[in-house]
Amino acid sequence: MMDFHVSCNINKFLKEIDDVREKQLPFAMKEAVNANAFRSRRALIKDYPRKFTMRNKGLPNLIRIDKADKKVPAARIYLDKLFMARQEYGGEKVAKPGKSVPVPREGVTSKGMTVKGAIKPGYYVSALLADAKNGGKKSRIRKGCKYSESRPTARKVSKYKPFEMERADGVKFIARHIAGSRKLEWMYAMYPKVEVPARWNWQKIVEFFYKKYIESDFMTAYQKAVKTAK
Repeated sequence: MMDFHVSCNINKFLKEIDDVREKQLPFAMKEAVNANAFRSRRALIKDYPRKFTMRNKGLPNLIRIDKADKKVPAARIYLDKLFMARQEYGGEKVAKPGKSVPVPREGVTSKGMTVKGAIKPGYYVSALLADAKNGGKKSRIRKGCKYSESRPTARKVSKYKPFEMERADGVKFIARHIAGSRKLEWMYAMYPKVEVPARWNWQKIVEFFYKKYIESDFMTAYQKAVKTAK
């Protein structure tokens, strides 16, 4: 007759399992946070054209991510352009020295914008100012480039030349006569500074994706980490 004795230190075994699981927690959290950061970035890039006129189509792709790691499970999503901060939080926009901040008036908002909010060529503020000051096209050569840039003249829309008017309180306007009428078409009001409202709720978009996916992403990463742990 033969006897076999099998012994097992169950407490040690359970401790080793707990150690493996505990070691994988920071890894799983890092993976989940990063997965959500990139998901949020894709959503922001997709949402950008809905909020802004795409004059610079490469701008959304400048949204950056500083990825989380196991020591600091927090990712940073940012757009390395300071002027975009006003779009998120709102704030004051101050004109450069000798310049003004143009605010579109009814002449532009009623006829000079596309459905998506883009300014039509004949209503460019630079073209209107150029016509108002020297009555012609404004052309310039960009430094470092091999081509010249020529703004279309504002008089493509109206045969009347734009001009500047100054109100009693010092506010300047760009206006022009409406063809066949004595009425004026008010184009832009020119201010030294304006208050810009917040337009893009970046934080709300990111928060939505984190609340929706962080738990499932964490569990997926955690289960994978435990299975492949050595």
